[in-house]
Amino acid sequence: MIEVQVDTSQVLGPVRQQGQRATCLAFTASDLNAAANATPHLSVEFLCHHAAREMSTWTAGEGFTVESILNAAQCPGQPLEELYPYIVNHLAAPPQTPPPGLSPLYRSPSQRRGLTVQEVLDEVLGDRAVGVIVAVTRTLFQPVQGIVEFSPLVLPDQYHAMVAVGSGHHRSSGEPHLLLRNSWGTSWGNNGHAWFSLSYLNSHLVEGVVF
Repeated sequence: MIEVQVDTSQVLGPVRQQGQRATCLAFTASDLNAAANATPHLSVEFLCHHAAREMSTWTAGEGFTVESILNAAQCPGQPLEELYPYIVNHLAAPPQTPPPGLSPLYRSPSQRRGLTVQEVLDEVLGDRAVGVIVAVTRTLFQPVQGIVEFSPLVLPDQYHAMVAVGSGHHRSSGEPHLLLRNSWGTSWGNNGHAWFSLSYLNSHLVEGVVF
């Protein structure tokens, strides 16, 4: 159904599962940081801890701001995932202080925010992973044949972060699509990935970030 042009999804390793925690932005930034440093998975838990510290009013179960996540990815950075694994569904995990001596710490040397849909597409065509934050529609939860169908209706005050890792065209309509990597495990979409039309993204993109 989608004629694939670019697909770099395998570079980031297996799709992970965030569970019930509001950590999609931390997973997205971790993937971008890992891609920028050519490393295996980096510690989402470590990033969450330092992002929570950036937000002086952070409380258990709360999500993170883009600023807090990006700042934590730059300083202090992240160790490898295996050194400080993610704790699924442990809402109180971020305040816990990580053990000392986790090294090396991989940092994001540069970041660019505010990308348009076309700029996201251009970066993906250049084999770069791009973080995207979209307003949530009900169709996001159940891709159909690997495609998240367009809907003009969004759920109030709900946003979700994913990583753009591929591009292609719909064989019937010819419309460009972007392949997004989620953090909801491999049962979502096709092995944790799904295609989004540019119509969907032009309507619902909130933020585009590249490292």
